[in-house]
Amino acid sequence: MTLLRSTPDTEPAAIALVPLALILPTEHHYPAHAQALAADMHRRGLWHMPIVLDQDSHAVMDGHHRLAAAHLLGLAVAPCLRLAYAQVSVTATREGYRVDPAEIVRRARSADPYPPKTTRHAFACPLPLCNLSLCLLEPGASAPSRARPPAP
Repeated sequence: MTLLRSTPDTEPAAIALVPLALILPTEHHYPAHAQALAADMHRRGLWHMPIVLDQDSHAVMDGHHRLAAAHLLGLAVAPCLRLAYAQVSVTATREGYRVDPAEIVRRARSADPYPPKTTRHAFACPLPLCNLSLCLLEPGASAPSRARPPAP
């Protein structure tokens, strides 16, 4: 299991496989970027970086293009890191939008996403890499014995 490095006052956060249906986007994404990312992931056969979610609502903090790529690839679950907003700072990158944790979660729950790249979440520690085989994320995958090495 991959862990996020902790600070003295926090516990390490583990990466969990979360069903795509439970993940709530908070921003739109750029379709061409998501398609390119999905093609790269398919070619490598690996998922490298987790999607970061609010631990209570499953609203996306970071990883909208990875989420869109997961849908394009037909995956059932995605590697996610769940954090509390108390561990994260957030700012707006576009003028005219209210960006705070309550508004972000409200938009996620009401399917009213921001334009792409409107929010910027800053994490206290670097995000961990997970390097999971895509076959472990496919519908029906449940055991590591189904894992196959990525294509060269």
